[in-house]
Amino acid sequence: MSSELAIGLYDDLDDQTQPVLTVSPEKENIMLVGGHASGKTTFIKTLLVRMHEMLDQEKERDIFILDPGGNLGGYRDLNTVAACFDSSNEENVRRVFRTIESKLEKNSKLLNSRQFNEVWEGNPVKGLAQMILVIDNLNSFLADERFSAYHDLLTKFCRDGLGKGLSVVVTASDLSGGIGRIIGNFTRRFALEGSSDKYLDIFGMRISEPMHCAGRGVTIISGKPREFQFFLPFMDEQNDLPMFISALKEVSVPTEKLKAFDGDLTEKNFFDYLSGGFEGDTGTDSAVVGLDYYDHFPVSVNLHEAHSIAIYGKKHFGKTNLLTLIVRFIRKNHPDYRLVFFDDGRKQLTDLYNEAGGDSFYLTSVEEMYGFLDSYGYAAKLERGVINKNFEEKSNPPTVFILQNKMLFQTAGAQLLKNVFPRLNAVAEEKQYWFIYSDVRRISNNDRDTESSLNNSISVAFLLDNIAEFVSDRGSRSVFGEMDPKELRNEFARCELGDGYYYDIESDELKKIKIIKN
Repeated sequence: MSSELAIGLYDDLDDQTQPVLTVSPEKENIMLVGGHASGKTTFIKTLLVRMHEMLDQEKERDIFILDPGGNLGGYRDLNTVAACFDSSNEENVRRVFRTIESKLEKNSKLLNSRQFNEVWEGNPVKGLAQMILVIDNLNSFLADERFSAYHDLLTKFCRDGLGKGLSVVVTASDLSGGIGRIIGNFTRRFALEGSSDKYLDIFGMRISEPMHCAGRGVTIISGKPREFQFFLPFMDEQNDLPMFISALKEVSVPTEKLKAFDGDLTEKNFFDYLSGGFEGDTGTDSAVVGLDYYDHFPVSVNLHEAHSIAIYGKKHFGKTNLLTLIVRFIRKNHPDYRLVFFDDGRKQLTDLYNEAGGDSFYLTSVEEMYGFLDSYGYAAKLERGVINKNFEEKSNPPTVFILQNKMLFQTAGAQLLKNVFPRLNAVAEEKQYWFIYSDVRRISNNDRDTESSLNNSISVAFLLDNIAEFVSDRGSRSVFGEMDPKELRNEFARCELGDGYYYDIESDELKKIKIIKN
């Protein structure tokens, strides 16, 4: 990739010539301002093509494109384009900013107080990356409330990025929405069309309006305003772009591409989204339920380690889907396990119970549950608050209790949550018992003892909801209660349908995941 890239021609009135107009995206931040259909996106396309005409296979370059209008998707397969995301999924935007932050931190350590270009232009340093953040239509990005958390970070990138290996390239329709406050960080500015007042704001001087033509505008060269005309990326983009990408396929570069979910994650497309860096094997003790949003590594529940699982979440957000994944895994890999379904009047588990077959039981009332535990020798039945003295503990096969009866979280089921299930959970590893609370609800009457017994027994929890709002609402009444909602809002974007959180309580590990859809 040449440092000086030819992106057009400009009029040199002093010499009556038309020299080549060049930019150096490694050394400067670039801003392009223009109206609708003036050629802003075409400029980005031309710049991307120029950056790929001569690739250095020894140096890592990562181009991150935020494309709110969805006009640059055809260029996402270029070799050094690490990401090209529209604005449909906030989490993808967050991933771009987090990735850039991480790489800048790594660059800083490698540079050891030196300026990036001093090192970059000499011998390559292993691990050092040159990054370019491209935002096509900065006005749209800044106006979207979902992305307000990144405004300050973007300002920091524009101000401090060049010295650490990051340059920023943006297009805008005007200087509204706070763009005027950061324009001073862009040493190269181009204006495609607009009034002389706009040119005054952009360049600090009055400039005559250029000829109206797409791709034509004004910039400052050697302190003087010059009219220019941008090159097109291709004469025939529809045919030439695929040929260009195909010709570059044999060129290997060290760019780290970010995978991104496009719609549902299913068993059929699972390996398309799985990170190429994953080399593990989850085995028959781990139920794979999805992929981590950031690393795209499998997220699984290890039945050998987790004997009590809780699922929290909104209605219609995928709780039954998640439960089905886990139960089907158990039935497939451990057909000798006994499954006990504790449903209620909603009968939401009947299909899963009928599908499970084998050694399965279907219970629908607290009384039935007490009777089952007592007669099969799991736990003593309480009669008027007194334990049945004739109870005889029996040997049982490995047993999975799927607990979705809403009476559990009311007064009628309090003793099960407070006394019975915690005692069974205490011997779960020895007896091979598992508990899946598949629809955790608020405990009625603010029964803190019952809440504490339930929370203390859970080893892995799933949340299918926006975690910051959930924690704010539920507070300390769930296993997520010690978390800070403000920190969670900064850490995670809002959930799309099919998203969720995996929380390993013992290791205090929280991950946002895309859950496999049945």
